[in-house]
Amino acid sequence: MKYVLRWDVAVLLGTKTKMTEYKQAKILSVGDSTRYHAERTPDKIATIFEDREVNYTDYDRYCSQVANGLIVLGVKPQDRVAFLGKNSDFHAQLQLGTAKANAVWTPVNWRLAAPEIQYIVDHCDARILFVGEDFVGAIKSIRDQLPKVEQIFVMEAPNGDWPGYQEWRDSQDDTDPMVPVDRQDICFQLYTSGTTGRPKGVMLTNEGVFAGFGDAPPSQEILDMLKGTWAEVKENAVSLTISPNFHLSGNGATFQNARGGGTLVIHPDFDQERVFEAVAKYQISGMFMVPAVLKIVLERTKSGDDGFKSIRNISYGASPIPLELMREAVEVLGCHFLQMYGMTEIGGGASILDPTDHDMEGGERMKSCGKAMMGMEIKIVDPDTREELPVRTTGEIVILSGGLMKGYYKQPEESLKVVDDEGWYYSGDAGMLDEDGYLYIQDRLKDMIVSGGENIYSAEVESALFEHEAIEDVCVIGVPSEKWGEEVKALAVLKEGMTLNAQDLIMFARERIAGFKVPKTVEFRDELLRSGMGKLLKNDMREPYWKGYDRRVG
Repeated sequence: MKYVLRWDVAVLLGTKTKMTEYKQAKILSVGDSTRYHAERTPDKIATIFEDREVNYTDYDRYCSQVANGLIVLGVKPQDRVAFLGKNSDFHAQLQLGTAKANAVWTPVNWRLAAPEIQYIVDHCDARILFVGEDFVGAIKSIRDQLPKVEQIFVMEAPNGDWPGYQEWRDSQDDTDPMVPVDRQDICFQLYTSGTTGRPKGVMLTNEGVFAGFGDAPPSQEILDMLKGTWAEVKENAVSLTISPNFHLSGNGATFQNARGGGTLVIHPDFDQERVFEAVAKYQISGMFMVPAVLKIVLERTKSGDDGFKSIRNISYGASPIPLELMREAVEVLGCHFLQMYGMTEIGGGASILDPTDHDMEGGERMKSCGKAMMGMEIKIVDPDTREELPVRTTGEIVILSGGLMKGYYKQPEESLKVVDDEGWYYSGDAGMLDEDGYLYIQDRLKDMIVSGGENIYSAEVESALFEHEAIEDVCVIGVPSEKWGEEVKALAVLKEGMTLNAQDLIMFARERIAGFKVPKTVEFRDELLRSGMGKLLKNDMREPYWKGYDRRVG
């Protein structure tokens, strides 16, 4: 068994400040985060949402009320609490309050279609469901298919059928329940798309998210650039989150802010004008962006808008970014850039391309996704034999991480497919390492499309399209998209004597699966390429669309 350098080991090795050593003793679980900062900086603003500013004293009190309310409802340690709604300060309180009860926060992707939502809420065995006002209709349409759900709360206000979150919260005892929490207890369960069409619930532990979200500090060179110790950088941060809470990045933004003691400005989703207004108003110092958002920010800045001059750090990821766009962003925006490559199953990042590697001269390393983060190991193996390969040889990327998931909920057989006996996670991504340990992603082994940061498995889309009576055969692939990195394309064969236009098939799919999974384009063919054994030759069918690209992923 191999052992990974954990966050607490990093402290013992002297890589943290004394202040952070004290924090390590105080913050041993996700629920400890608000406790510590309510004691240390009680009046500091923790969250800002629209016209509501909440300091750490009130943040901690609200989280205690949430925890006590859940306990009164019969929620026991490690029970799942489901949430379907957009970002807000209320969702942040629920997330941290659920942790104080040692229950498992289970956010649901609000972009999904009602049948997909029903599957996740039922699969996670949640007895309590909190739902945003925008999604009340969806829940009502499937309410009779959620037999395990005993109580539903509406986030914004009571709607006549179900009570409102704020009224429920304020009626609870605000004494901290101090429920015992083991660092190996699960705190978050995030659902990812599945190769068989069914999402899988990734179970992340308290210890795991500390390791996965990079609590170990960067190099001293980076700290000098950021002007402060790692603890000071986090505590002085004023961050803006637009990433949805059901994603690792959005879920992590709430937790990381509470963990570090910074101020988090929360937006329900991406609105270009609101983002620029918030950055200027609150002097945002850092935020996470997917490439599509970064491109918008770059164009606005080039046109003379100086609203982003307060930004010191931009982290980006979720899909690769064109090298020329990255070079232009570094030159025009003039701030520090940091790229992370990771996935939900390892609780966060695996590699990091730090600001010193965003070199305008050479640019070669800007094509990479950096080196293994502290506490992580990365190697490249033959996907068939799992034997380690030499440098500059393409194979499967495998990761040893302190943030490794505890497994897929109720799917142990699926967990065994991707994690070996030594704890290495097999990513399904193809890449290579250079002589200096920089990781270059080149393709994808798994049959997955990443569009705008969303993971989409073609089997799920194909299953929905096959339900149409006119479809004889279908293949779903990812093709290049300037805006989204990749977009979904369907190659379809019609049954003899039947007719169907592309738009009607797209609308048919939209009724069955989430909008982001629906094909953007449909191409009808006489036949699809298959092997002698009848297997779809997807790589061959993808290839013409990716000619001229250095790597066959978005």
